[in-house]
Amino acid sequence: MRELALAGFIAAAFGIWSYYATDQFGWFGYLNVGFGIGALLVAAAFAARRLRGIRGNAGRVVARGALLIVAALVVAVMAERVAAWSQIQFDWTFEGAFEPSPATLKALQELPEEATATLYFDPADPRVRRTRLLLARIAQSGPLRLRDRIIDDFPQEVDRYGVASSNTVVVTVRERFETIQRPTEGALYEAFYRLRNVRGGHITALRGDGEGDLSRSDDVGYAGLSAALATEGYAVRSVIGGTMTAVPEGTDVLLTIAPRRRLPDTALSAVEEFLAAGGSLVALLEPGIDSGIEDVLALYGIESPDALVVDPGREADAAPLAVLHVLSATYWDHPVCRQLDANRMTYFPGTRAFTLRKPRVEDELERIVDSSGYAWLDPDTDILDGHAGRLERGERKASYEPLVVSGRYRRGAGDTRIVAFGDADFASNAHLRTLYNLDLILNAVHWAAANEPEITLRPKNRPTPVQFPLPLTNTLQTLYGVGLLVPELLLIVGGIVWLRGRRS
Repeated sequence: MRELALAGFIAAAFGIWSYYATDQFGWFGYLNVGFGIGALLVAAAFAARRLRGIRGNAGRVVARGALLIVAALVVAVMAERVAAWSQIQFDWTFEGAFEPSPATLKALQELPEEATATLYFDPADPRVRRTRLLLARIAQSGPLRLRDRIIDDFPQEVDRYGVASSNTVVVTVRERFETIQRPTEGALYEAFYRLRNVRGGHITALRGDGEGDLSRSDDVGYAGLSAALATEGYAVRSVIGGTMTAVPEGTDVLLTIAPRRRLPDTALSAVEEFLAAGGSLVALLEPGIDSGIEDVLALYGIESPDALVVDPGREADAAPLAVLHVLSATYWDHPVCRQLDANRMTYFPGTRAFTLRKPRVEDELERIVDSSGYAWLDPDTDILDGHAGRLERGERKASYEPLVVSGRYRRGAGDTRIVAFGDADFASNAHLRTLYNLDLILNAVHWAAANEPEITLRPKNRPTPVQFPLPLTNTLQTLYGVGLLVPELLLIVGGIVWLRGRRS
């Protein structure tokens, strides 16, 4: 029964470890904890049966076991108290879920003066401990004063700040405040950013020709992008492309989100004039669609063949399945992808590629994000509308295909900047917070607006509950949990061999 008890202990430990590694209890964690507890209970039952057969030594054995249990509890309590007193913290999660991100600390440091974070709570609320730890960790690195309020003891403050429930944080700077009902690090970051009161500029988005809708909140809409831009300090307005004869004055960045119909010639001429005068453009394209923006980009040396990127991400000789949803971890040395690397991927659910050529010698055209080296272009863009089955590369050349590119041009007295994406869906509500998509699009806007100091990596929200079909974020979390299975099995087998060796 020692072997069963050992296996149960290791399984339970790995189940709990997977929770701290992925910040959620997936099926891997539940199975391990369930098996571990069951194995320990069975081992305990067999041990109790054996004790019944012990006559004279029964009292001594029970007393020894009880003393060992008490000693273990005392040691555990002392270790917990020492850890709490020393304030030593360990963060073993891949994303550093318990470490404040550089973006959070930067936003806090840039507040006009010290902020106060007040936690309103019910003493019986178990979520409060986690929130306190998060606030304390942030306060160690920035000008943040912490206060606690039992929610029933301060009814006037609760009414003033709109506190609706326990575990609510109110951040105040002078007379301004932000109320955070669900105090994750991402929510705190957004509150600090808004309290900075720094304007990022004006963004004008085209609409009326089938573009992505910045006010639509379902999966195919872009309300999340609009809210993120507002959080970053940008004023977002829209203009109907069909009636536009000139880009509105005061526009810092023109945003086009995959028009489904070709824009009128008057609108395309207005975009050309805007860029010729030193304006900036962030263009999100889609495979199989001629919006007219492609012609404008071609004037600046950014061409996009009407073809679909197929990226198996592995050896081309392995006869890959059609992989149209591209996971990219290939980044160039460009401010837009600063701090992105092979462990920080971006996701494009169907994308086209680009080719670059300089219109003038002094122009700066750069690749930002590439596919893997096993990708190729398929001219059949209708594949996205149905089931592709298997796609063979055939005679097509496999290579790194540019998925996101930029251009910087001196035109007259202006500094024209362009960032072009081969996909628009990556920034939709369904995929905006997948992996590092949010960082990529916001950093592209900052670069286009010449706000490069604002480029950063933002804190990640906790993963959403498991859905079917399984979203990409949950797939990666599941793989990360299963990755613990190999060392777990090795420990169990090694422990059993060791126990049997001692017995023999």
